[in-house]
Order: sequence, then C-alpha cells, then structure tokens
Amino acid sequence: MTNNELYDVVTIDMVSRQLGITPRTLRYYEEVGLISPTLRSTGGHRLYDQNTIDRLKQILRMKDYLGISLQEIQEVMDAEESLKEIRRTFHENIERADVQRVLVKQYIDVLHNLIDKMNSKIENVVMMRDLYQEQVNRSLHFMDEWEKK
Repeated sequence: MTNNELYDVVTIDMVSRQLGITPRTLRYYEEVGLISPTLRSTGGHRLYDQNTIDRLKQILRMKDYLGISLQEIQEVMDAEESLKEIRRTFHENIERADVQRVLVKQYIDVLHNLIDKMNSKIENVVMMRDLYQEQVNRSLHFMDEWEKK
C-alpha cells in the first residue's frame, strides 16, 4: 500500500458513523465474510478503504431496501465478483473468440441466476402484499356489513 493509499483509509468508528451502523455490525459483517478490513493499524484497529465502504453501502442497500438476508447478500456479492472475474478474463483473451464465447455464456448464466433470485424474492413480497390486501378487503367488507345492520 502506498503512502497516499494509507491516507485513504478510515477507522471502524468513522465508517460506522458515516453509514449509520454500529461498529459491532461492521465486525459481524467481517465475521461472516461479507467484508474485510483493508488493513489494521499498529494498535490492531480495523481500517477501511473506499472500496470496502462502497461494498458496505451496497450491502446495506440490499438489506434495507430489498429485505434480503446476509446469506443472500453474500450470494449476490459472490456472483458480482464472478462477473468481474469473467470480464477480466474476457479482456485478457481478446484474441481468442472461442474462449470469449464461453465466457459470455458464463456471464449470462451468472446474470440469469441473479435475476432468478431477485424474481423469487419479488414473488414472495408480492404474495405477502396480496395476503395483506385480502385482509384489508375482508375487513372493509365486514365494516360495510356491520354498518348496514
């Protein structure tokens, strides 16, 4: 790590304040393998770079906005790493159309898998919403019947 890069790291407290999460949450995400500190200070304190902070932001968006579990987040993050690796390998094999063709197929397969996971999640959320809507409709019907009496 260069001297400039050393200045681009922040402590666990700074990251937790910036993202509105607890240091314990960050340590837990590290424990389950979602993130890892960029390095540690001489005192053993965790230090994070902007790439890790961006990854944390993505994890929090998936957790908060999509309501997916940490295991599902890990699967998505792993898939995104696979996509990066496939793109890197694709560009390394610019002269090998046969290899690139296989890589594009792999890329599409990974994306289809991600889409299937998201569709499954969406279907479950829609099913839950529909159940609640049915309860609202039954309750409204009950109120209408009650007011007629």
